[in-house]
This record gives sequence, structure tokens and C-alpha cells, in this order.
Amino acid sequence: MTKLAKAYEEEHPNISINLQYASSNDYATKLTTVLGGGGNIDGFGISSPPGLAEYVDKGVVLPLDDLISSTGADLSGIQGTLDTIKIDGNTYGLPYKTSSWVVYYNKDIFDAAGVAYPSDDWTWEDYYELAGKLTSGSGDSKIYGSLNFQPTSMWWRVPANTKGSTNPIDDTQLHDWMLAAQFCKSMSDAGYQPEYADMANDAGADYTGNFLQGKYAMFYTGDWEIEMLNTAIANGEGNVNYDVAAIPHYEGQPAQTIGAPGLMMVAKESKHPEETFDFIKFCTGAEGSKILLENDYFPAWQDDSTKQIYCENKTSPEHINYIVDQKIISQVPCDAQYNTAQNIVKEEVSLYLLGEQDLETTEANCKKRISEEVKK
Repeated sequence: MTKLAKAYEEEHPNISINLQYASSNDYATKLTTVLGGGGNIDGFGISSPPGLAEYVDKGVVLPLDDLISSTGADLSGIQGTLDTIKIDGNTYGLPYKTSSWVVYYNKDIFDAAGVAYPSDDWTWEDYYELAGKLTSGSGDSKIYGSLNFQPTSMWWRVPANTKGSTNPIDDTQLHDWMLAAQFCKSMSDAGYQPEYADMANDAGADYTGNFLQGKYAMFYTGDWEIEMLNTAIANGEGNVNYDVAAIPHYEGQPAQTIGAPGLMMVAKESKHPEETFDFIKFCTGAEGSKILLENDYFPAWQDDSTKQIYCENKTSPEHINYIVDQKIISQVPCDAQYNTAQNIVKEEVSLYLLGEQDLETTEANCKKRISEEVKK
């Protein structure tokens, strides 16, 4: 953000941008305090669409449609994302970064097992089958076909996300989440990945460190893991011969991956709405995307040039092109009540993953609590 602001100021010497930062833990509280107290704030950013919906619900975000129209803003590179975050047909924020999920795999484990690397069109059923073929040994020397995460994370829901089920407030989508949880637990029950109880708390939080141990054949996460793995390997923290593959899909479903865009908004009480919007337009457009790329961010602006720059001069992983070649859909809905519903499901599914309640009870509890605790 500092580099984006400096680049913008160089092109607009009459504009001065005063950036304010806060830690992730304090950000929401400080932002709400400033916005609610009439503080001098022109624009702000949030990490995902549910946050956008929450602030729109609070009435502190300026609709951007008039500014988009009056300035003739070129939004062609982010139009696909914009269409998913409109609220009541209005645009309240522009995406500046996003993510793209892939499967990371240890090539040496595949080679030792005599198993072919994943294809670019594989299913979650294929993932399960491969995990079984890649699992070997026992005790401390056991090699797992798949790496999982701590049960309080939400990684288990990703298979459901890939078929477009992103909001557990909807009963049909909630059921898809339950099936995804069942899929993940079945991998642990089969011994293809560690038991969730063994991954509780910090044991499952450091997925990068766990993968670098060389005991896990595959796992799935976002594009940020490339930088984390490459940095750790360069620093001598591990030496895994890895590559990436497209995220799997369900049989009969389209092949697509997921991502969560970070967004920038104009405060409703901004004293400089036009100037603020122009800076946001810069950050989220083609010029800003190049600065983001230089700093290993995956920009929301997508065109041939962006994809080329992202992939060029990167020798690891070999198939980094999967990051940019997959169709990306939003992992989270633009719904102000999503975070509350997600936390309910997280708590209930955690009990299921740990074997403390069955799936039917888990789904029933989720439905009951969502109906009682989520504002309609």
C-alpha cells in the first residue's frame, strides 16, 4: 500500500495520501470506531466480501456507481469479480487483490510410489484415491497421502466451495458443506491423513512447516503458499521438491477454483470522495496491478499482461500457470450475516471432525443455531 500510494502521488503531485495502518486483530475495532465517530477518513480496505456487506449494512460506505459512470472508469479487468459483490445492484467497493487455490504436491513421494502426477482435470474422488495410493509406512516413518489442518480451521469446506456452495445460511449449500466435512473426515478415518485430534491447535496451524517435513504428499491452499514455501526453502527450513496442480472438482461439475478478493471502499462521510475514488481506481486497475505483482500479490485485475508477469521468471513451482489459468469464483458471499453463520458451522463441524457428534446431529445443530442466531 505504501508503494501504491507513492506511485500515485508521483503521478498526482497535488494529492497527498495519509495512510493509517492497524494490526489484523485491532483493525475492525479501530475502523468501526473511526467510522462511527465521525473521524476524518476518506477510504478503507477490507479482506473479503462479507466484510464489505457488513460495512454497507452499517451505512458507512459510499455507493460508487455515479463515480464509475462520471469518470468512465475502465473496470474490464475486474468485472468478473465486481459482478459477485454488488449489493442490491449497487457497487460499493473495488477489488484490488484476490487469491487462487491449487493443490500442492511432493513430487518425490509421487515418484517413490510410482504414481502419476495429478492431471489438470481431476475430481475430488481422484484426490481421495490418490491419497490412498500415496499413503505408506507406519509410526514416525508414515507417509500420508494428504495433509490436513486443525479442526477449528475452515479448510475442510473447500470441496463444497468449488461447486459454488459458499453460504451455509442456505440449507442446500449447508448440506454441501456437511458432505465436504464428511469427505475430509473420511480421509482421516481411512488413515490417508492424520487424525484431526492430532492436528489440534498449533499442530495443524503451520501447514507450510508440516509440508516441508516431507511426510505429506498433497494438500490444498491458496497462491500465497508459493512465496511461503519458496522463502522457507531458500532459508534452509526444508527442501521439498514440489509442484502445483489445478484444484479438483466434483464429477459432473465444472472445473473451477476459488478466491477471496480484498476490497477498497470510499467512506460515506469522505471529504474527498472523487480523489479517494481515483486512488482506489489506480490501485485496482492495470497500473496498480503491476505494483502488486512486484510484491508477490495476486491482483484482482486480470488480463494477458497480468498473467504473463505473474508467471515469468518463476521456476518453482513448474506449473505456476495453474494459478492464473483456472476460472476463479468467490469463496465467500457478499452477505453481512455470513461471518456469524460461518462461526456457528465452524464450532459444530469441529465437534464432528473430532468424533464428538455425528454428521446428522452436526447439520441439525447448524440449521437450528443459524435460524436462531443469524439476523434475517
